[in-house]
Amino acid sequence: KLSGCWSSLWPLWPLLLAGLFLSAGALEFGGAPGQWARYARWEAGSIGELSFSLKTNVSKALVLYLDDGGNCDFLELLIGGGHLQLRFAIHCAEPAALQMETRVSDDRWHMVLLTRNYRETMLMVDGETKVAEVRSKRKEMAVVSDLFVGGIPPDVRLSALTSSTVKYEPPFMGLISNLKVGEMPPTVLNSNGIHNDLEYLCVKQNPCLNGGYCSVQFGEVYCDCSHTRFRGKYCKEGKTFLLLLCDIYPLGKLGGP
Repeated sequence: KLSGCWSSLWPLWPLLLAGLFLSAGALEFGGAPGQWARYARWEAGSIGELSFSLKTNVSKALVLYLDDGGNCDFLELLIGGGHLQLRFAIHCAEPAALQMETRVSDDRWHMVLLTRNYRETMLMVDGETKVAEVRSKRKEMAVVSDLFVGGIPPDVRLSALTSSTVKYEPPFMGLISNLKVGEMPPTVLNSNGIHNDLEYLCVKQNPCLNGGYCSVQFGEVYCDCSHTRFRGKYCKEGKTFLLLLCDIYPLGKLGGP
């Protein structure tokens, strides 16, 4: 239970905490065999959006994959010849495929947007947009697998993969940042061989000032300023006069008797 002065300031805390989160950092994929990241299922059966930024210098790799557990439907995003390639299928129809003109293996950041719309899937890389359509009797894609990024976990049997070749694609090597399903980052289930560069940031280039504690939480850098006389994203803003009074009178000895 909050007491004294702090209880009177409780309504202000959402405003104070809102400034403590920094932008999400990138996940570093080393490209070693056995590397993968598993996210909660992307419900892309009918409509949906998935976006991220990537930076790589490899010309061939698996970026992401999902399917219906080994039956007919799947969606895979690959790098081939230095360009993003999309391939997907619904209801055992002939897979639809497209390849972007934008070269992404130039070791520069590129923004990627995948948009599902029933039989159509749109892929946008920077300012380039292409749409592929599958000619299937059913318009919804069945999705039962998790979302795999950068590689396929070894415990996923080949028979459970609709695309028979995806497990043999080279794992992704480079950086992927700001992965979002719609407006929210997907839930990370587990991973192997993936490094969060924010951990390096806390250790080598701590952005938290004035004794603030730096940590990585939910894929973001967080500065804990609670044991300092500062606040803000980097614990560099002085507390208001009222907050300082609370530090001086922690038992709520402000005001009357």
